[in-house]
Amino acid sequence: MQKLVWTSATALAGFLAVAVLQLALVVVPVLLVLSTLPDSAITRIGVPVCTATVGVMAYATWRALHTRRPEPVGIPVTRQDAPELWALLDAAAAAAGTRAPDRLTIVADAVAKLIERTRFLGLGGGPRDFYLGLPLLQAWDIEHLQAVTAHELGHFSPRLGRLAPLAWRGRTAVARVVPRIPRRNPAGPLLRTYAKLYRRLDAPFSRAQELQADRIAAEFAGPAAAAAVLRDLPALDAVHRVFHAEYLGPGWQAGHVPDDVFGGFLRVLSARADEIAVLRNREPSAPSTWDSHPPRQERLAALALLATPPAQPGSAPVADTGSAESSVAAPVGAETAAAGVGASVGDRSEGSTESSATAAAQPVESAAGSVAVADRAEASSDTGEAPAPATEEKPTTVPAPDAGRSAGPALTLVPDLPGLGRALQQVAYPPQGRTRVGWDEFFGAARTGEMQREADAALATLTRVAESPVTNAADVLDLAADGRLRKIAESVFAGLTPDETTLRVNELVNLLIALAALRSGAARWRHSWTGTAELVSVDGSHLDLGALAALAIDPATVGSARERLTQLGIDVSAGPSADALPARPEVVGGVVNLVVDGSRTDVLIVDTGLLLVPGLPRSQNGSAKRRLARIAAEDPARRESDTRFVAYADVVNATQVKRRSWALNLRDGAALNVRSALDSDELPGGWAALDNAVEFLSRTR
Repeated sequence: MQKLVWTSATALAGFLAVAVLQLALVVVPVLLVLSTLPDSAITRIGVPVCTATVGVMAYATWRALHTRRPEPVGIPVTRQDAPELWALLDAAAAAAGTRAPDRLTIVADAVAKLIERTRFLGLGGGPRDFYLGLPLLQAWDIEHLQAVTAHELGHFSPRLGRLAPLAWRGRTAVARVVPRIPRRNPAGPLLRTYAKLYRRLDAPFSRAQELQADRIAAEFAGPAAAAAVLRDLPALDAVHRVFHAEYLGPGWQAGHVPDDVFGGFLRVLSARADEIAVLRNREPSAPSTWDSHPPRQERLAALALLATPPAQPGSAPVADTGSAESSVAAPVGAETAAAGVGASVGDRSEGSTESSATAAAQPVESAAGSVAVADRAEASSDTGEAPAPATEEKPTTVPAPDAGRSAGPALTLVPDLPGLGRALQQVAYPPQGRTRVGWDEFFGAARTGEMQREADAALATLTRVAESPVTNAADVLDLAADGRLRKIAESVFAGLTPDETTLRVNELVNLLIALAALRSGAARWRHSWTGTAELVSVDGSHLDLGALAALAIDPATVGSARERLTQLGIDVSAGPSADALPARPEVVGGVVNLVVDGSRTDVLIVDTGLLLVPGLPRSQNGSAKRRLARIAAEDPARRESDTRFVAYADVVNATQVKRRSWALNLRDGAALNVRSALDSDELPGGWAALDNAVEFLSRTR
């Protein structure tokens, strides 16, 4: 094992050596050339040559190895705020034989990670910050929390050798730096090539180190709890993503924010317990390139071995219990959410909201995406190394903080969890002009906002083809009455069969009638925590708008449809209320420092078009992404006077000229030429969003 840890540490030092050697290969030839020049020419020629070669490579190397250290958004919790939670962290650190975190921050994601602020790619350590997700405190018991914290701190344990913490710091630092090296960075190719070699050399020890961290988790919290975390954390993270996408995201995009986000998450945990149980047994997705965890089934088998007591001489054989996780088979969070947790957090009038806790760029990050335990001797046999000395192999058993508190919900470790949730909501997801409402109104506003965006796009197309304003359901019924609606649909959906065209028209009229019913007060939304929202009558009875839409698209029965709509109290000419918020466009991605018609421009891609924002000077290049992200978060619809919005409906066709060059022809005869620059950069998913937008415009125009 000592050989493996030395190999890992040496390979890490080699990473920095390669960076220095690469720079030296540029510096030495330049100096040799300059030494041959006369003194009079050195100043005149040497300075430009050094700037163009040594300066460029030095800056490129610095950019490749240097990353920013953004702070994940959260609420710091001191020892005075939550002494029992800090006692758990201290005990977990003692079990791992390492120092405790310097700070504890509660974040909005379902994560647990330990980040150490390192220097020189992990060769030098620094302060440690522990980031713990509030959803874990809500949904888990104390044993789960003990297991995951012990695993995170176990990564820094010196049990496998005094250089083991250094190896872990370096591995995680390199794993964060290498993927962020820009493609055009001249220092990148050699560093990426060496990173592949480093990953192969480090793989045996990184695997053993993960298994050792899992052993520490099992010693501290028990093998059953460690195995349960293996199942529960991926399941909880998956449900959390579903909660963001299906429950929180649409209403947030519509300009509202629920008054109790975390309470809503608990309701989802309780309502979808059966689905969570299925997720617990689902195999995790393929690991990332730098993921050092062994396969989950291998870890579960190792946990089962740890959970089985050794047979005593002359005793009866112990019955096989299958696996260590069998004793913790309940769906994560289901019982906790249903019994008592909701009363303390889920039923309050104000809550907390979600946030993607952005991981620090340079620091060591230990994400508890999976927790496992394995036998050290097994790890040694896999690598061909002799087992470590008995003094190193002996488990360190450290009692959990306050043995009487080792059971029960984890939320009891924080005295004022509702107050913490309210504070977290304010910093993690500030409203930024959004209206705070209850969950019922939030769901209704979300669905109505989605419908309004679809209707606006469809009505804009009808207006363009009909060459007259089409603004609501009444105008569409007028087109249906004189037979023009069918002709317009056939021109818009030229490639569809007659039956498919009829279906599209029916869907549009159904959508517009539903909006008219909501605006007239004749219908309301009935939402469900387990399924999709349903549009019903005010009294809760079933509302069949599909049959009315079928009547409304036929010129012979439009009159009957109008009469029936009037009887139901639906005003087809009703528009949005004066105090209704305009539908917010959905942000898909963004790219900064593009060149649009020769001007430096930032582009925000939304579901209805492209927002063009004048770019910042190159001297402020570092602020461009932050500014565009702020515009996306606030409301792209509220545009400044110097911005320009190009709606997809105004684009005739679009083509991709080169890999990073596009041409858009507009209906007014103008053209929009977009290309990348050397310093162009993307918000998450920006390049793909721009490519997809151009592909969509080229297919539909």
